[in-house]
Amino acid sequence: MDIKFLLKPLLIASLAMGLFVSCSDDDNPVGPEPEPEPEPEEQHPYADDIVENGVILSEPIEGDRTLSADSVYYIDGYIFVESGTLEIEPGTVIMAFEEPSEVAEGNESSLIITRDAQIDAEGTPEEPIIFTSELDEEPFGESIILNQNNSKLWAGLIVLGKAPIDSEGADEVQIEGIPDGEARALYGGDDPEHSSGILKYVSIRFSGAEIGPGDEIQGLTLGGVGRGTTIEYIDIFVSADDGIEIFGGTVDIRNISVAFAEDDSFDFDLGWSGTGQYMFAIQGGNGADHGGEWDGAKPDNNSSYSTARLYNATFIGQGLNSTERSEDAPAVMMRDGSAYSLYNSIVTDFNGLGIQVEDKDESEDSYDKTINNVNGDDASIAGNIWYTGNASSIETMISVTGESSRDADGSLTAAWLNDRDNVFEDPELGGICRIQGCGVLDPLPASTSVNSIAANVADSNVDQTTYVGAFEPGQTTWISGWTTLARYGYLAD
Repeated sequence: MDIKFLLKPLLIASLAMGLFVSCSDDDNPVGPEPEPEPEPEEQHPYADDIVENGVILSEPIEGDRTLSADSVYYIDGYIFVESGTLEIEPGTVIMAFEEPSEVAEGNESSLIITRDAQIDAEGTPEEPIIFTSELDEEPFGESIILNQNNSKLWAGLIVLGKAPIDSEGADEVQIEGIPDGEARALYGGDDPEHSSGILKYVSIRFSGAEIGPGDEIQGLTLGGVGRGTTIEYIDIFVSADDGIEIFGGTVDIRNISVAFAEDDSFDFDLGWSGTGQYMFAIQGGNGADHGGEWDGAKPDNNSSYSTARLYNATFIGQGLNSTERSEDAPAVMMRDGSAYSLYNSIVTDFNGLGIQVEDKDESEDSYDKTINNVNGDDASIAGNIWYTGNASSIETMISVTGESSRDADGSLTAAWLNDRDNVFEDPELGGICRIQGCGVLDPLPASTSVNSIAANVADSNVDQTTYVGAFEPGQTTWISGWTTLARYGYLAD
């Protein structure tokens, strides 16, 4: 489907002036006629082309509504879906204005699904649903205008739910990235089975706009989302902040691709206790931070905290010799009393260390909850391949930080990781590239360890795999064909 539009919104103004003077034979002059009444200002001050060819979303959505693939939709400011179900048909394109108009709510463009609403956005590999910038002139092809350096063109997609969170004992809090005091931006509750709907085969591009200095919105933000929600086959391409951030909740995520996030690729916080499987990330030379920043709760010693279990990830950093990050920066960071598990994954091509675990010498820290298993969570980091620039072994890729000195050299953590079949070696990916159109990115590993170290897991929520990494060896990758990486020519296939 080819889409050609005038892309930038324009203010429409009209000015009409008239002056008519006439004289009669009796020399009685007639004064100027009154100026005509000004024409009423149009409801949406956009270019005629956009009004004619697209549908403007500039007001809250109440009740059920369907967005059809027959139209193109433009997000103007904050669009809260307050109630009902927002259905988005396969192949629908939703564009966001970089600069919202004067009739818009908020200073950036974002779609926010509130706790009392649902989203039904189920695309297909042939017809994904695309959220992108108004400047994306070829959403279903390869842009000649935009690339991996074009972040902050709009804010992002936010989904809020009623599942439990762990934040200062509160049942509900306001999502970050929205100005304080907005009741519609609250998330959290007491329903772990709550459903916010479905996101499947959805592409989110060029996001991360700031609502204030240093306050950006992620590509996809999930707040208190319950396990009744489906989040699968999500493509996040270029975000000025994190690719995806999950605040609490119980939702399970699968088949998530994050390319060129400028902060963390996968950021988890406030007691998320779901599962994640088949997660892919590649970072670019844009100052990106961690592949994973995995936090626990507020405060650290909260009685409940993050216990999410993650399987089959492939995280590719900025390059073993990159100077964009500190050589001490870890690819994965666990802190704030979290107890995450990571199984059967590949962490490679980061310039710094492999993993950092926070140890405050207190029962609520991540070190005790994972390495020492003080609360019986049985968190584990098992069956993974690590390969980073500032290390040469499992022993040298570890950083244990905090007030405690009980494992200052990381030797205890290293022994724990070695006992769980973690190896430090080059996974021998088929190809890595970060240039649009390169056509050589192949995240399938050739290392023989891929099929020999995979840990057996007892988790009914995930597929039982016998390989390491996000992609099954010998098969077409699940990012082929429909993601922005595929459409922009990064992939080898």
